[in-house]
Amino acid sequence: MTSTTRRTLLAVTATLSATAVLGACSLNDADASPTGGSSKSGTVYFGVSAAITGQYAQYGEQFKEAFDLAAEQVNAAGGIDGRQVALKYEDSQSDPKQSVAVAQKFVGDKSVVLVFGDYSSAASIPASPIYTAGKLLQYGFNNSNPAFTEKGSEYQWSTSITTSASYEWTADYVKKQGVDSVGVTYLNTADWGIPAYAAFKAEAAKIGLEITHAEGVLDTSDDYRPSLTKAVAGKPDAFVHIGYGPDAAKLVTQLRSIGYEGTFYGGQDEESFDGTPAAEGSIIGSEFLETNPDPKVQAFVKAFKEKYPNEKNVTGFEAGAYDAFNVAVAAAKLGGTTREGLLKGFQQVKDVPSVVYGSITFDQATRRVASPQLTPAILQGGAWVARD
Repeated sequence: MTSTTRRTLLAVTATLSATAVLGACSLNDADASPTGGSSKSGTVYFGVSAAITGQYAQYGEQFKEAFDLAAEQVNAAGGIDGRQVALKYEDSQSDPKQSVAVAQKFVGDKSVVLVFGDYSSAASIPASPIYTAGKLLQYGFNNSNPAFTEKGSEYQWSTSITTSASYEWTADYVKKQGVDSVGVTYLNTADWGIPAYAAFKAEAAKIGLEITHAEGVLDTSDDYRPSLTKAVAGKPDAFVHIGYGPDAAKLVTQLRSIGYEGTFYGGQDEESFDGTPAAEGSIIGSEFLETNPDPKVQAFVKAFKEKYPNEKNVTGFEAGAYDAFNVAVAAAKLGGTTREGLLKGFQQVKDVPSVVYGSITFDQATRRVASPQLTPAILQGGAWVARD
């Protein structure tokens, strides 16, 4: 199945699934307690603010698949103290205006004790004041912009490594490979690419990694060659792209077409490199690798592929959502299944088994994972494998 066909089917499936789930959930609002949360005998509801339709629907469906698998496993094991866990989905399209409306709806739904999302920090951050005012925990598990938690309140939490930490790691790793100079392209976006590049640049200056040329680009571009030609003219030892998978796949292909043979570092959505021969040998810092031999990882990958046999790869998007659901359940078991209880649980939870990090404990000062680690991964034979 082609990527385009898959995304179309995912968007349709997600829309139908969300309608079905929301319809079923509306019949169970009687389970809600007046203080916000499930009754002692009712279903425990988590909300999901995500792109069910629109340009980011692919990611919404990847999250949904992982959430549904995790919920199935948790409920089969007895749920939360004997109560089943269910999800209520709202389509934000990962658009800031719509994510705000979704937040207002979830805050008003007293049965919802926690909300996952949104996909992007740009959609999550504008909604944060609403969740804070409603004392409803906003778990932006995919939000890498440091501002999501730094400028948020005690109700904003994330298990995503920040862009600054990620690209500081990239600079350090590149330097450790004996590289003295790099050409750089970065996404010219105020909420992600520019601050990510700023973190990389600052770390590069600190460790003596020369940037011979750097230029902002757009992920919608189809021709990066003018920028690449200028970068290659400086004869850098390696090339770094601070961006996502789709733009990185186009960019590395064009980089090779103009004759550059140095190592390419960059891209975050590993799946988007599928079918890109020029990307062979590319290196990324990965939060999750489905080839990781860790028993927890392999059990998750096996269960995921059994439930979704048409899916070719399991990526960090599915792994992050799967972890997030299990962290929320662990927190609810500690603090209780009210909004107040979920906040209390997040402030106490430790050593939750994780397919991304091994285990998850929050740094209470930052409300992010304490000491997150990335794994250097290289594309070999069309598959990402651990490099070191």
